[in-house]
Amino acid sequence: MPASARTSLSVNRRLRASKVALFIGLYPLVLSLPLVLGLFGANWLRQRLADAWWFVPMAVFGLLAMVAPMVYLGVLRRLEGQLLRDQRRYHRTLVAASSGMTRIKEIKRLCRLIVHMVNQAVRLTNTGLFLFNPKEKRYTLQHVRYRKLVPVGMTVEEADPLIALLQSERDLVLLEELQGDLDVKQADERAQKRAWVYSWMRKLEVRLIVPSFSNDRLLAFLVLGAKRSGEPYTMDDIAIFSGLANQAALAIENAMFFEELRSNEAYMIQSEKLASLGQLASGMAHEIHNPLTIISGEAQLYLERFKQQDPKVDALLHSIIEECQRAADITRRILRFAKPAPADLSPVDLKTTVEESLTLAGYQVRMDSVERTVEIPENLPKVRSNQNQLQEVVLNLILNACQAMGEKGGKLILSAVANGANVKLKVADTGPGIPANALKKVFDPFYTTKPTGTGLGLFVSQRIVQSHGGTMELESTEGQGTCFTIHLPMWRENA
Repeated sequence: MPASARTSLSVNRRLRASKVALFIGLYPLVLSLPLVLGLFGANWLRQRLADAWWFVPMAVFGLLAMVAPMVYLGVLRRLEGQLLRDQRRYHRTLVAASSGMTRIKEIKRLCRLIVHMVNQAVRLTNTGLFLFNPKEKRYTLQHVRYRKLVPVGMTVEEADPLIALLQSERDLVLLEELQGDLDVKQADERAQKRAWVYSWMRKLEVRLIVPSFSNDRLLAFLVLGAKRSGEPYTMDDIAIFSGLANQAALAIENAMFFEELRSNEAYMIQSEKLASLGQLASGMAHEIHNPLTIISGEAQLYLERFKQQDPKVDALLHSIIEECQRAADITRRILRFAKPAPADLSPVDLKTTVEESLTLAGYQVRMDSVERTVEIPENLPKVRSNQNQLQEVVLNLILNACQAMGEKGGKLILSAVANGANVKLKVADTGPGIPANALKKVFDPFYTTKPTGTGLGLFVSQRIVQSHGGTMELESTEGQGTCFTIHLPMWRENA
């Protein structure tokens, strides 16, 4: 039944009940007052009016008979105005929702508006909005008003019975209805699911759940607490929530579309910048390498000629040579980013690559305080990759982990397992972790937290893995450690 029809039906029922109650209360008064006057005031009236005493009760009856319809209509009109006031308020809320929500292009602002609008219309103890996160495959609480037992950041997994119930029934979930179902003893899967949802709602003091669907997809759902007035939810409330749910689904889809559009636009702008950088890199490489070679050569020449004559001079010349090598390494990395060499893919033994990378890392950083663990089985399938490029990726991750743990040391764990048609390699450390606000930036070119870093290591590593048909993922908890996971396709002879 449409929301407007459900609202009208509820109001009409309440009007009919009010008419009956008013009629029962008013018209017995019209009949009983003259009768009481005639029975108990007859003697008093005869003493004063003689045989005309009966005229007084009849006059009172006639007067009440004339006044009663006017009183009835006046009171009824006031009752109708009182009953329809809520309906008009609901309609105004729906109109405001329709015109306001679709104009908002930001998800966070939209969630705040929806929650605020529901509270303003019905006046609830607490309200929250859960929104589906496609990356994490779960529903996250985006905004809450008058929080009590619903904390910000709370999540509901996609496989939870609550989501399964909303998907299967595609309707509002009222706590009282679930309680009524529990009174009927059932042992089927549906009854168990509803019992779980009832327990979840009771725990969070939720009285009503309003889902928003887009075709067959559950985009979001509202969790609503009790009314501040203490009254139960009525058909009028259900009607407004049903309408708001449909409007919210449309507005959320629009906001998601615009966010994706802005993201793609930013990505295209960044791609244009990187393309321009790539065009400049090939020309810059030779121009920068030539003076660097001259500076480094002259410094080495003077170091050999005046070696051990003045320690300060030796230290200065060593610093010049090291900085020239560092600058040359930066230009090589930029050139590799701009024009990556075509990968000659072949079967690569991942265990051997990891062990060689650990050996190479020992020449560049102190690993005395690092506890190394390699958990790679001997019979692990070979991966489809380029030996040198893959070793560069693994070496870069090992060096980053060791540098992050620093002199205090820690644990470095390298593990690999077969995962379907891929091999999953993990490089984990127990270092300080990466701050949450930096997790999305670590793969960006030139982003670094190291004083002497170039910001190209992880970016180039990710590009190498992607060029081999694989993916690189990052998980990190600040204060606990970091884990990079690489998925590479297995080698197949007929591939």
